Amino acid sequence: MTVIRRATRDDLEDLAELERAASTTALAHVFQSIPFPADDIRVRWALLLEEGSVTVLVDELDEIPVGYAAFGDGWLHHFAVVPKLWGTGRAADLHAVVLERSAAAGTPTTYLWVLVDNHRARAFYARQGWTDTGVREREVFEPYPEKMQMQRPPDEEAPSSSPS
Repeated sequence: MTVIRRATRDDLEDLAELERAASTTALAHVFQSIPFPADDIRVRWALLLEEGSVTVLVDELDEIPVGYAAFGDGWLHHFAVVPKLWGTGRAADLHAVVLERSAAAGTPTTYLWVLVDNHRARAFYARQGWTDTGVREREVFEPYPEKMQMQRPPDEEAPSSSPS
C-alpha cells in the first residue's frame, strides 16, 4: 500500500538513508571518492523537521520509506525516491502531491536548485514542467559543483503519466 505522509522526528534516520541511497547512485560521477557526509545530512534533516515553513513528506510503500520531499516558501528543497523505483512513476506521483499540497497551503512550489551534472533529475524536472532560469551558482560543499535554478509556473498542471 502506498502512503505519502508528513515526516516526523522519528523519520530522521530513514530520511538520511534515503538521501544517501539516491545521492550516491545519481551523483557518483560528481562526488567520486568523496565520502557521503552522513552526519551533516542528519543535522540538516533534523533542522528541516523543526522548521515551521518547510513541509517534509515521506513516501512509503508497504510501510517502507521509499522517497521524500521537502518544500516550503515556494521552493522544492529536497526530493528523491530510491533508485530501485526510478522509472516507475513513483517520483511523478510524489511530485504531484508536493504541487497539490503547496498550492493548497497558499505557497505554490515554483523554484528549485539542481546540480547541473544531475542529468537524471534535470530530465525528470523538465518532464514535470520545470524550466531553466539561467541562474547558476557553486555549491558550498566539495567539490563545489555547479547548480542551476529551475522554475515552474504555479498554475501549470503536472503531467500525470511521465516516467520518473
